[in-house]
Amino acid sequence: MVEALLAQARAEVSEPQPAFLARVMEDALEVQAGFAAPASAPLSPRRARGAGIMQALRSVFGGWGAMGGLVTAGLAGVWIGFIGSEQMGTLTSSYWQSSENLGTVNLLPVGETLAFVDDGEF
Repeated sequence: MVEALLAQARAEVSEPQPAFLARVMEDALEVQAGFAAPASAPLSPRRARGAGIMQALRSVFGGWGAMGGLVTAGLAGVWIGFIGSEQMGTLTSSYWQSSENLGTVNLLPVGETLAFVDDGEF
């Protein structure tokens, strides 16, 4: 049934209407005319110089998102360097009030380890 419908769809080739093609060509000519027109008035020399530096930095680092990440990482590094790594333990303990450390957490209980035993049937 599906094959018959697909065969019928392949056999019926419809051409676009002339009015539709005329609208597409009209839109294409408007877009092409927009490329030739100047985008905006030139910036003042003082603003253009500053904008060029920021644009260059933004393109070097990969955009505003990447620059934001670099600034955040840099500020975190300065902060950790300023307070010292010894004090990081006391600071993070206020966020995580857990008495367990990684050595006491059982990530794979004994009953589930038998699932990984190879009995030679695989």
